[in-house]
Amino acid sequence: MYKEISSKELEILTHNHADIELIDVREKKEWDQIRIPGAKLIPLSSIEFRIWDIDFNKPIYIFCRSWSRSGQVCQWLEWEWKTATNVAGSIEALYRDQSDIIEITAEFDPSYFN
Repeated sequence: MYKEISSKELEILTHNHADIELIDVREKKEWDQIRIPGAKLIPLSSIEFRIWDIDFNKPIYIFCRSWSRSGQVCQWLEWEWKTATNVAGSIEALYRDQSDIIEITAEFDPSYFN
């Protein structure tokens, strides 16, 4: 079973400038609204074709809108003999907690989280 951390724990890692790989598995239209600067966008729909874009020499943290897609990717990576940690709550929890590690763009629609 893959590891999981809270969005608050991810925020702490980011504030501590941890050398980690953040992978956002949402789609581009979601990324265009709200994102974590420095994260790589590799949508779930293309992850199997872009696995080589991930630096597995670093700890990998996967996130999405809430947790479902990121959990799927973590499970799939385990099947591929790779290790990754799922961010529970993901971008939605960071938004609700008013985290300073997210960037909200002019394209943001608050109904995204409904």
